[in-house]
Amino acid sequence: MIDYKGNFQFGPFAANYKLDDKFCSELLKRANKLKPATANTKLVGLLADQRLYTQEDKEYFINNFQSIFEDYMKKVFLFNGATHDNKIHPSSFTLIDLWVNFMKETEFNPQHNHSGQLSWVIFLKVPDLTKEYESFKGTGSGPGALNLFYGEGADWAVHTLKYKPEENYMWIFPSQLRHSVSPFYTKGKRISVSGNLFLNAPNTPSVVLKK
Repeated sequence: MIDYKGNFQFGPFAANYKLDDKFCSELLKRANKLKPATANTKLVGLLADQRLYTQEDKEYFINNFQSIFEDYMKKVFLFNGATHDNKIHPSSFTLIDLWVNFMKETEFNPQHNHSGQLSWVIFLKVPDLTKEYESFKGTGSGPGALNLFYGEGADWAVHTLKYKPEENYMWIFPSQLRHSVSPFYTKGKRISVSGNLFLNAPNTPSVVLKK
């Protein structure tokens, strides 16, 4: 007789969200006011214009990201076969960094990971790559794709999530998860917001890291 006992849900938990349009519009409005290239020396992206958000911007982000973070934490516990309890599990965070990438044609982000415990990417503006996708003949992820990598070096053990970005959508994932962004060649800009955080002790508020 076979007595099945269950299985592991093996691998990192990456979650996709459709965000409120007003939240994304405000992030874009604030991004356009930032000084160009202020984040270039801190990031690995081969981009000409990466910008650091201000302290005020970070406070705005915390207030609007809190409910998303709480939902993510509940879902990651369910993914691992457990139940999230605010009394003993993290329900707040410390925002380490927040920046915005203004990516234009031919630019890209090589494979890398982040600091902290959780990271994300929010797509505020995406160029129309329909024709470029239609003419793409390669076996890779395609123009402008977000790629999340998990596993060891052997081909059979590497798992890749290939995502075609859409405006006002967000991915949240563990900071050590390797990821990259493929280049595109259509004229235009892709504007995305990324950042890092670490989890707080239970019953503490979300805050911005003081540097």
